[in-house]
Amino acid sequence: METLRNIRLFLKVVQTGSFSAAGRVIGLSPASVSRQMNALEQALGIRLIYRTSRKLTLTEVGQLYYERASDIIQEFDTLESIVSEHQTKPRGLLHVHTRVAIGTRLLASALPAFYEHFPDIRVKLWLTEEPRDLIEHKIDVAIRLGNLDEPSLAVRKLWNASRRIIFASPVYLANSPKLDHPDDVLKHRCLTYLDGRFDDGSALWRFRDKGGIREIRVTGPIQVNNPELVRECALAHMGLGLLPKWSIWDELQSGRLVEVLPSWPVSPGTFDHNIYAVYERSRYVPLKVRTFVNFLVGFFANRKDGATSITDFEPLFGGQSLEDRLHLETEWSTM
Repeated sequence: METLRNIRLFLKVVQTGSFSAAGRVIGLSPASVSRQMNALEQALGIRLIYRTSRKLTLTEVGQLYYERASDIIQEFDTLESIVSEHQTKPRGLLHVHTRVAIGTRLLASALPAFYEHFPDIRVKLWLTEEPRDLIEHKIDVAIRLGNLDEPSLAVRKLWNASRRIIFASPVYLANSPKLDHPDDVLKHRCLTYLDGRFDDGSALWRFRDKGGIREIRVTGPIQVNNPELVRECALAHMGLGLLPKWSIWDELQSGRLVEVLPSWPVSPGTFDHNIYAVYERSRYVPLKVRTFVNFLVGFFANRKDGATSITDFEPLFGGQSLEDRLHLETEWSTM
């Protein structure tokens, strides 16, 4: 940065025609200006300015240096202005990664409102079932479901999401054995999620009560790595499914799917059902990232238990403008 300051001072000397005039503009004495010009020439190993008692004259190399330095400083100032604008007005391309169900069932409801308020931010949404390394894939924000164990990332909880449930279609249940206890799932066809733990097509469903965790290894006619297919197969009366309640909210409301064993908390893994935003840990979180995550916090703040469409939300910001709400949401967790 010292070299950059000396270059700026050199340009001012040339523009004003003397050390004293340049010093008056910048607030330095002529002697200080002279010392800094000497330092610049020594760093370059060449004379830029001929000095006489009457005037300053650029050398041939000095003239070339002045012309190129003027262009470079102008480009640098433009770059600083662009960067500064990005930190005062949210803009730019935002890379977001999440699971398919979160993208289609949750973010799809939030993105139209987000774009309406922040049209200068373009969202590139990448949906896969497997987590992706943020740095390697240049992801700004990842939206993840529970079980976070990445100390290198900053974390912000977006939503106390509804729990996972076991469900099936009324037609399937009417033609299958009764379900009164977790052990009863062994008598049923189970539509399981492919998580790589078992090679034989089975999966582990974990039930919790006051006595602890009860693990039951289940199997069925199909195992997939996409929760949308689990839901569709359940709608086709193929068996029992296990998914977050919010991901089948519409089907539960319409009666096309029915929850079973509601008194037993259940999960294929962790019982942390919350949804989080994760992003690179940094002292300087980009404004576009802060804006997007703050927006999602506000969007989900008054969310009904399993609402998945924008019409299912209560008024989002309690009478505050969206901009005021985002201004207030300034605390960033780095735990």
